[in-house]
Amino acid sequence: MRVSFNQPAFIPWGGFFGRLLNSDLMILLDKTQFARGFTFVNRNRLKGPLGEIWVTVPIKKKGLGLQKINQLQIHQSEILARRFLAILRHYYSNSLYLKPAYNKLVSLFTEAGDDFLKLAEGSIDLLAKIFGLKTPVKFQPEAEMELQGTDLLVNLALGVGAREVLLPYLADRHLNIATFSKAGLKVVFLKYHQNPYPQFWGNFLGNLSALDLWLCCGPEGIRVIEKSSKLITA
Repeated sequence: MRVSFNQPAFIPWGGFFGRLLNSDLMILLDKTQFARGFTFVNRNRLKGPLGEIWVTVPIKKKGLGLQKINQLQIHQSEILARRFLAILRHYYSNSLYLKPAYNKLVSLFTEAGDDFLKLAEGSIDLLAKIFGLKTPVKFQPEAEMELQGTDLLVNLALGVGAREVLLPYLADRHLNIATFSKAGLKVVFLKYHQNPYPQFWGNFLGNLSALDLWLCCGPEGIRVIEKSSKLITA
């Protein structure tokens, strides 16, 4: 079995789903620390006539110190939902695939409320299903909360009986690959290079949220993800 890992993220990019496509199981690292400063956990890009549009989920931080991702609460979630849905209506109104995704996103925002993890998990589940991906996704066990980095990933992989781990390309810059090998785990990297696809609004922009890929290409978006994904054995 091959397992991959990712922090939960709102409307992730194509590389996230490239790893999901090429895994037998993905573990979401929801008990890892939410990074201060820039992170793609709570933000990603869509596209308008003037280029990229950043969508950021505002997080409550005042007086809360360092937080785990599963502790995050959304600041003014109703305003976020209105603004995000308005972006979709305005810039993707000509998409043949907007209506079903839009209705599901409305329900998702309502169900998630202020809970960021529910929103992130729901957006991942929504995009995985509409792309036809059936790889199971599970959260990080409570027992592994105190581990970090390579040790955390090794323990998680062994805990689910995996024989292989799928890591992002260049992950060896901050992970100790030899530790995986010593634990009997084969390491495979996924190099994701976004293949161009027809987009609204002018010249192609790569590495946007996979939601843009769906709204532009519909079910054929999974073919783009497949062609953009290259596996490299360590």
